[in-house]
Amino acid sequence: MEHIQVLIAGGGIAGLSAAIWCQRLGLSCLLIEKTDRLGGQLHHIYNEITDFPPLVYDQGAALVKVLIEHPFIQQQNIRFNETILSIDQETKQVTTSKSVYRVDYLLIATGVGWNEIPALAGCPSVLSPWFSTTAQAHTIAGQDIAVIGGGDRALESAANLSLHARQVYLLVRSKKWRARPEWQKKITGLPNIQVLWETQVSDYQDEEARTVLSLTSTREGNPETIVVDWILPRIGVHGNTTGLNGLDTFGDEYLQTDSYHRVNSPWIYAVGDVSNGAAYASLSLAVGQAMKAVKHLSLQIQNTKSMSL
Repeated sequence: MEHIQVLIAGGGIAGLSAAIWCQRLGLSCLLIEKTDRLGGQLHHIYNEITDFPPLVYDQGAALVKVLIEHPFIQQQNIRFNETILSIDQETKQVTTSKSVYRVDYLLIATGVGWNEIPALAGCPSVLSPWFSTTAQAHTIAGQDIAVIGGGDRALESAANLSLHARQVYLLVRSKKWRARPEWQKKITGLPNIQVLWETQVSDYQDEEARTVLSLTSTREGNPETIVVDWILPRIGVHGNTTGLNGLDTFGDEYLQTDSYHRVNSPWIYAVGDVSNGAAYASLSLAVGQAMKAVKHLSLQIQNTKSMSL
C-alpha cells in the first residue's frame, strides 16, 4: 500500500492551489483528478474573469494555461482519471478507482456537480450543463428552447438565448424568483420569453426531431404541454461528495468544515466549492482556503514532530 503524506482530490483551482502550497511548505503530496486534464470547471467559463486580481482573463481556459505553467505545478505528482471510492476514517485508508493509499492527510477539492431532473433522464434534447449561452447561443438560432429554473443563472441564460432563439420558455417551480433584481429586470419585457410560474416537467416525448414536454402546474391557465427543440436545466448544483460517506454535510451535499477547513475527521480537509455552497462560490475564496488548510495541516505535522522529540 502506497503511503502519501498529503493526498489532494481534485485538479481545479482549489486543488492546484493546495498543491502549490504543499510544495511551498516542503510537504509531499499526490494530486488525483477524475478527468484527463487539470483545471476543473475553469474550462467551462466562457466569459471574462474580472474578479481574480491582478489580471483579467478573457475566459477560464486562459487562467488554466497560466496555472499549469506554474513551476510548482510542473513538479507535482499528478494522476489522472482517478477518483475516490471510499475512505476509512479510522485507518486513514483511501480507496480510489485505481489504488489504495494510506495517507496522513486528505484534502478534498472535488468541486460541484449539476443537479438533474429525473423526468428528463435520457432525453436527447437536454443541453449539457456546460452549454454557454454566450459562446454557443448561435447554435440554437431560430429554435424554441425551455430554460428551467428561477435563479440568476436561469434568468441570465434566458436573456442571452432570447437574442437568438425564436421562443424561450422559462419554467419556474415556485411562484417567485430566486434571482437577483438585476436579472429580473433584464428579462422583463423581452417579447420572446414566456414565464411559466409554478411549473415542473413531468415527462417528455420525442416527436419528429422535437420534444414534447408534459408539464404539471398549480397556476391556472398554464399549458399542459409545450413543444421545444432544446432544454436547458439551470436548477443549481450540489457538492461532489460521492465516495465520502461518513463526512458531515449541509445543504445540497456540501461538506461541513471548521475555521481551518477540517471536516469531522481531523486528518481530512475540504476547500473550494465542495465546502462553500453555491452562494459563496469564488475563485479567490477557493485559493485562500487552500492556503489556510495546507498551512494548518503543516503546523499539525510540525507539532507532531516536536512532541516526538
